[in-house]
Amino acid sequence: MKAPDMKKYTPVIFLMVLFLGLILTNSVFAEDFIKLDSTHQFFYIKKEIDKGLFFNGQHEREGLISDNLDYSEKLYTGYAGFRLKGQVWNFLRDKQEMMNLAVNFGPFFGSGTGFEINPTEIIHADLQQYGVRAGIEGNYESRFYYDQKTYTLVQVNAWVRNDVFWQNSTGNKIDTNQVMTDYNDDEILNHFRYGFQAKGGWGFGRLNPMNHYMVADYVFTKFYSQQLFSEIEKENLAALIGEIKHQREPGVDRKTADELREMKEFLRNIMLLQPPNFSEEEWLMGEFLPRYDGSRLELGPFFNYYNREPDFYYGGFLQFQNDKYKSFNWNRNISIQASYSHYKKHDWASIVADFGYSYYPNLKTQFSFGLKYVPGVVIYSLENMEPVKHNFIPYIEYFTQVNEKARMNLSFAWHIADSEEFMMPGPEFTLSFYGSSY
Repeated sequence: MKAPDMKKYTPVIFLMVLFLGLILTNSVFAEDFIKLDSTHQFFYIKKEIDKGLFFNGQHEREGLISDNLDYSEKLYTGYAGFRLKGQVWNFLRDKQEMMNLAVNFGPFFGSGTGFEINPTEIIHADLQQYGVRAGIEGNYESRFYYDQKTYTLVQVNAWVRNDVFWQNSTGNKIDTNQVMTDYNDDEILNHFRYGFQAKGGWGFGRLNPMNHYMVADYVFTKFYSQQLFSEIEKENLAALIGEIKHQREPGVDRKTADELREMKEFLRNIMLLQPPNFSEEEWLMGEFLPRYDGSRLELGPFFNYYNREPDFYYGGFLQFQNDKYKSFNWNRNISIQASYSHYKKHDWASIVADFGYSYYPNLKTQFSFGLKYVPGVVIYSLENMEPVKHNFIPYIEYFTQVNEKARMNLSFAWHIADSEEFMMPGPEFTLSFYGSSY
């Protein structure tokens, strides 16, 4: 009797292990989750439209496998241009939703290597590319809560990109008679690429957006440093700030003086405090991405599709995240995700552990820094696994609000790779200047 193919059932076995792990984690650590996660819920509603210039550099690689062709290329690309992006955050009691849609266009260059095997020859060449790139991408993520802490997860990402460029290929080729000759080719190419990712699942816990609480904390610390305030008083002011800012619509002129007056009247009439000398310029700041406090654990299936290699793979994931609002100036963030992926050529399992801090010197600026550790293993069968590869990504990010509408963002990461199976080594960075309406 033929033995069953364990590789065929490995994804199912892994998902069962994840499911059992969730049950055990909930039963053993549920009390710790309640302690870690705030019992208070903060709402956050914001719509934002950004438009401006960007430049990024990163490694890209792709492949194409067919009956008559095996082609792969590795490039480091630089891409600059104009970007228009719309974003929505809708964090309420029963759901936490995030949506964004971005369109970009501009010149790019690429430098790297290409390797091709076809029926008549083998080509290895250095590649230089110069052209224009246009793309559109959209993301939707939702956590629907059945109660205070239990939810279902839906996440969908899709992107389309078209490159038109001149490519110079210089190297060598070997024909079927094993004769090596020089290879040099110039051509105009058009690359149409698209991808789609989806993730679903179940979760326990909640990350609360602390943005409005942060502003309330700032007000009490700066203007009433000699007085002590309870958590309820801070949360009441944060709720008022949220009510005021949640009414905003992008592109609609708002009466900043009226918004600020409403907050000062609350401090005077409800909290019986002398209204602070809080300027309109300060009131317009603090527009960071959501800053969280709390914990959550989630798991479920996922799949990825790309119209080049790896074209389609699927699997399961288990992720734990804990963010801690330590003070107005500091946030600590921890995330650990384990996943198993099934692909037509082989499987792989990996963990992404991220430990970082964010520092807020004032209401305008954010510094973030941290380290990601990414171990991974390629799996051909339960009896045939490659050694574990260890990868590290130290990263930093800087964000500042130049004024009410102008923003600048700089991010930099260095990929330290044990091999090129899980990531390409080297730098990745993005610099952007943009105007923001919210």
